[in-house]
Amino acid sequence: MTQLEQLPTTDSGHVVKRHATDWLEGLDEATEQKIRESVVAKPNGFSGSKYATEISDIRVTGSPEFVEAVGSLFKPLLQFEGEETRLEINLQRTEDRDMGELTDNYALYLSVAERG
Repeated sequence: MTQLEQLPTTDSGHVVKRHATDWLEGLDEATEQKIRESVVAKPNGFSGSKYATEISDIRVTGSPEFVEAVGSLFKPLLQFEGEETRLEINLQRTEDRDMGELTDNYALYLSVAERG
């Protein structure tokens, strides 16, 4: 059982901020191998919401500097690009929904998918 699974949650499943920050502070930096081993790939032909599944999905949004700094932590995922799996990557400027114009911020989406 992971440390995360041992955290107390509210009835709606939320971890209170104090517990979440203590958990985050206590985490050891993951090795590249540990990151790769923890990934659950999206099955070939999967459609619909990934939110309630074990499929590993990453979304990072913010300034170019922030997305670049955090994105560098996910370089081990590049090794999933191969015959059996592929790295799905979507990197784009974000859009202001009210104005319909592109902002200076970016969104980075990463997941691993099985090849069909």
